[in-house]
Amino acid sequence: MDLGLKRVLLVVLSIAGGVAGVFLVLGFLNLAYGANVNLERYGMTFAVLTAVPLALLVAVWLDYFMGTGILKE
Repeated sequence: MDLGLKRVLLVVLSIAGGVAGVFLVLGFLNLAYGANVNLERYGMTFAVLTAVPLALLVAVWLDYFMGTGILKE
């Protein structure tokens, strides 16, 4: 696979992982605390501020396993 395609795939998958992570966090809050938290109550600002670090975390691991070399060793 071409390196450029791997990097685009890494970006797309990491953004999807960050967004999915927000919904996992909301689900965890609902299960653990019974807080009845949804995206509207959580707020878009907090959702974005939660999704970005989760996407970066996913990107670091995908970079390692896909060997894209975005992060130098």
